[in-house]
Amino acid sequence: MRPLLSVAANWTANPAETPASVVGTWQLIDYSQQFLDTKQITRPFGDHPTGYIQYSPGGHMVVFLTTGNTPKPAAAMFSDAERIAFYNRIIGGYAGTYRIEGNKVIHHILASWQPEWIGSDQTRFFEVNGKHLTIKTAPLKYTRTGQDIIGMLTFGRVE
Repeated sequence: MRPLLSVAANWTANPAETPASVVGTWQLIDYSQQFLDTKQITRPFGDHPTGYIQYSPGGHMVVFLTTGNTPKPAAAMFSDAERIAFYNRIIGGYAGTYRIEGNKVIHHILASWQPEWIGSDQTRFFEVNGKHLTIKTAPLKYTRTGQDIIGMLTFGRVE
């Protein structure tokens, strides 16, 4: 499923639309995927993924997520093979602006670990419950099987 492309050249969020409950720094607690046809829930990135998502009051955002437990290099620097293995542990990393529409947060991607996302909008559904932020993706195709899945992320407020 290809992301929707933004037609606005100078797109920015309107801070007046940004609920104060979303603004802040959030640390990843859990990442899972649900297969829509079977309702099966998996944790493809293990039980201890790590990372942060941050929403500024001015409408900017950044996210970086990995599988956690990153190994150290065998020598002073990573070998090419170790570097490839490290990059394969990245769940997501991008930055841009955002806007809120009801229970949706739309990330407009300006920089990304997936270059095909640059310039696109990524829609997420969110809920804030106390010090927890839950984000769900829109349905997307699982690349290995073609099944429809939803990614589910739980974050805890850091600040």
